[in-house]
Amino acid sequence: MKKRIFSCLLLAMVFVLTACGGKKQSVTYMMESDLNGVIMTDTMTLDAKGDVVQQMTETVTLDMSGVDETSQSLLIEQYEQVVNAYNAVEGVECTSATEEGSYSITIVIDATGDAITELASQGLLQVEGSTDGISLEATGEALTASGYALQETAE
Repeated sequence: MKKRIFSCLLLAMVFVLTACGGKKQSVTYMMESDLNGVIMTDTMTLDAKGDVVQQMTETVTLDMSGVDETSQSLLIEQYEQVVNAYNAVEGVECTSATEEGSYSITIVIDATGDAITELASQGLLQVEGSTDGISLEATGEALTASGYALQETAE
């Protein structure tokens, strides 16, 4: 009798772990473009459990060495406003860095809370369909259709 109860409990635990599971994976996409002398490299990393994105990390690097200092200052000023807008949303952390001739921002978004909905409502993130449970597969397809190239996948 004890063996049966133990076996039932063990089987129940396996089902619970399987239901909660889904393998963890990380996928990175990248796009590079020339915007009037400014080379922008946009790298998007999606961390997911199963097909559900848990965290999104985007790093945008601007190589501004091809434009004058006034243009560089204006670009930095505009992007700093974007940094402030992202940081005003709970569940988002946005940082910036300036080096000679380049500027970068890194945005880390917790996709498990309300941050996605808030960012979409403010126009800071484009979302098609529901903001509940962002699909890794659908997001990858949308990024690829927008010109991003798959860089790496890690499990």
